[in-house]
Amino acid sequence: MSLRLAVMMVIVPILIGLTLRKPRFGLYATTVMYYFRPDVWDEPTWWQPVYWLTIATIVSWAVRAKDLRMPPIMALAMTIVPAMLISTFTAVKSSDVSMETTIAVIKLIIVMFLIVQLIRTLPQLMTFLWVNLIANLWTLKSVVVITLGGGDASRANVSAAQGGGANYLAMTFVMALPLLFYRFIEGSQRERKFAMAVTPFLLFGIMGTGSRGGFLTMFAIFIFLAVRGKKKLAGFAAIVGMTVIFAIVTPQAKWDRFMTTFAGEEDRGFASQSRVELWKAGMKMFWESPIVGVGHDNFQMLSPRYVGYFAGQTPIPYQPHLEGTPGHVGFVAHSTWVQALADGGVVFSMPFFGLFVLAFLILYRVRRLRYDPRTRREIWFASQILEGIMWAFVIASSFGSHMKIDFLWWYFGVVGVLGIIAREQSAIFRHRERQAWLQAQAAAREPEPEPAGAAS
Repeated sequence: MSLRLAVMMVIVPILIGLTLRKPRFGLYATTVMYYFRPDVWDEPTWWQPVYWLTIATIVSWAVRAKDLRMPPIMALAMTIVPAMLISTFTAVKSSDVSMETTIAVIKLIIVMFLIVQLIRTLPQLMTFLWVNLIANLWTLKSVVVITLGGGDASRANVSAAQGGGANYLAMTFVMALPLLFYRFIEGSQRERKFAMAVTPFLLFGIMGTGSRGGFLTMFAIFIFLAVRGKKKLAGFAAIVGMTVIFAIVTPQAKWDRFMTTFAGEEDRGFASQSRVELWKAGMKMFWESPIVGVGHDNFQMLSPRYVGYFAGQTPIPYQPHLEGTPGHVGFVAHSTWVQALADGGVVFSMPFFGLFVLAFLILYRVRRLRYDPRTRREIWFASQILEGIMWAFVIASSFGSHMKIDFLWWYFGVVGVLGIIAREQSAIFRHRERQAWLQAQAAAREPEPEPAGAAS
């Protein structure tokens, strides 16, 4: 048993005990464990801290629950489960693999449900976002170490992050930028210092991944933050500063790799060109089975048939008798959207895509409601941070398959919470306005007192 695993086996029961006393603590602990990923330390199969913490959180919430909140985004997420089951029962290659994926998504929806039930105020919402960002620094540490130990052309690929992969890592770092940006512009002195200290390392981490999709996503979010910020001059200066830092830390080899994104087919390289072929393969699978798809995560097993080779640094030409043999695996679609269409067809992709549409509508709607000035400011910033995070995910997921990434479903839950908080705060403000108006009307109807001595 490794020392780290032994420490975890002491710490996790303590965290479970704290969760049973305060269920919201379980959400924070689960977030930390997601990034800490103790399973890389040879844990036993029965020892999965995230699952034990989730069970403890469910129990702790259930015994204290006084209501059940079901915002539209939560209800829509739940419709995904029967949609996935339909595609599972009709899977082309493996229903078992599709069922495993369905069970994984059900677990994510359960955590989303807990977020909706347990986060009740704006400070709690912001605390959850901060815990997520700070826990991700463990991942950032690994990427920085790997990058510093490699050459200019090396890439920090799989490290401590759950899921791993350069595109995934770059996406998580870019998704942290909106929170740091807005708290640097409008936050407390402590938040500003923290943002100034952490942001250069995030930019270095993005560079270290060498992810072309990460580069594109980062520059797109820079534009979003510059355009949407209230303090245009300060925001523009911050974006220029981040751009300069990124340019300084990025070696020429990484810039050369990034520029191949815009090269022709001959100069694009195998990695980029193969993704184009995989996207075409995914759309072909979709048109062959547009209603229910080929089955969740069946794309990876079927992709060699469509692109003509198996996955690997040196592609192996596809031959039917090699399917399923060791060393002969397929590709993921390298696009969440293409893979959703291919794997689940219209039955799944419509509600899944609808979650993003609904999330953006909620974030737009909360900025249109009426509040007192302080609440309006807090909700505006929370909505802008979440919108930046969602846009980062949407753009980055055009170059990676990220449907089963835990924090996507966490953020869906947080958006639903913000919608509930916004409606509650707006209702309170309108009630106070109404009461003030009624009091003013009542005062206006009261007869003026007669002057002294008028009766005589």
